Amino acid sequence: MASRTQEELEDAYYSEANTDMRNHWYPLIASSTLTSEKPLGQHILGDPIVMYRDPATNEAITLVDKCPHRSAPLSVGRIMDGKLECRYHGWQFESNGVCSKVPSNYKIPANAKVRKYPTTEADGFVWVWPGDLDRVNQAPKPAIYFQTQRDWVQRSGVEVLDIDSSLLNENFLDPAHLPFTHETTIGKRSNSTVMTVSCEFIDKTSEGFGIGIEGFVSQPERPDLEKVQQKFHFIPPCIVSLDFGGMGDQTFYCVPTRKGHCNFVYSQRFGFLQSAEKFFLGRAMLNWYNPQYTRKILMEDYEMLKGQQERLAQGANAMNSPVPADLMIKTFRNWWRKVMKREDGGPWFTGFSSDMEDILLEGVPRRAVGGKGKVVKTGKDKVAETA
Repeated sequence: MASRTQEELEDAYYSEANTDMRNHWYPLIASSTLTSEKPLGQHILGDPIVMYRDPATNEAITLVDKCPHRSAPLSVGRIMDGKLECRYHGWQFESNGVCSKVPSNYKIPANAKVRKYPTTEADGFVWVWPGDLDRVNQAPKPAIYFQTQRDWVQRSGVEVLDIDSSLLNENFLDPAHLPFTHETTIGKRSNSTVMTVSCEFIDKTSEGFGIGIEGFVSQPERPDLEKVQQKFHFIPPCIVSLDFGGMGDQTFYCVPTRKGHCNFVYSQRFGFLQSAEKFFLGRAMLNWYNPQYTRKILMEDYEMLKGQQERLAQGANAMNSPVPADLMIKTFRNWWRKVMKREDGGPWFTGFSSDMEDILLEGVPRRAVGGKGKVVKTGKDKVAETA
């Protein structure tokens, strides 16, 4: 297949298919944090979900975090006898979302079930598919994106942030903030000079990803810094990858859990840590130090992004006086606007449907239902009308 022109790639970058945020696999949590002992509440694109491991198969399970009985959160429930149990009235659910036990009733309502989300594990993370079920089998298998495939030391983790995913994506595509925001960690004020940022569209569909952008940063007044070429990738819907000229390769997934919140999923490879990895003490130090140092850098960003988010909520503009160094941010934000417009406010959860509101009456003789608020007894079937 012939390679596409930049004009064709630009059209594809802003296309309906490339701005569809629902039909993607998202790495949501680290596999090591999911157990068969306690359910875990999460969100993906605003959808409230509950996650746990099936005790019988060790499979990662994701269901809607709402009991079909009284809409209580299943994530505050328990794992009992291998099933997810609602802590409100003890209803139990199989791993496919179907209710298998109602302690207070002989019969189980036929439609007492909750939606199950496709879930899998890869590269140390649990991935969830919030999109159309009929499209999941056609999607590429999930895998962490990297610009390089060198045999480097790899470290990964997840941080839960009350920061919108769009702001975090922009932050990682902003090379000009490094000397100032991260002056005490990875940045130096002395490295701040005029920047030349170039940006082009790239096609990563053959690798199982989409149409994205590739940015290069140059500092013509500092030829000593030109030895390490910084290369940035943004791959929709939420991947930012940084390549630091052979020293390291980092991938960040700014997973949109809900509006104003995201899970920061990171996977980093460092070539210069190979020698330390060979020794037991070196491995122990890396396992502790890398997450701690990553968190310290992230918290430097957090302080700025939290304040920015508060001001945007008060009506401020995301960008007022753009400069050439903002080119990657502008290209990302143009894509983000397309996302928000395509579904009348974006891909966010809009509320539960009323399809299952009357499940208490399912399978119960209609003659058992009396007047408003009246309890009618009919043998072993008992029901109180609450309408």
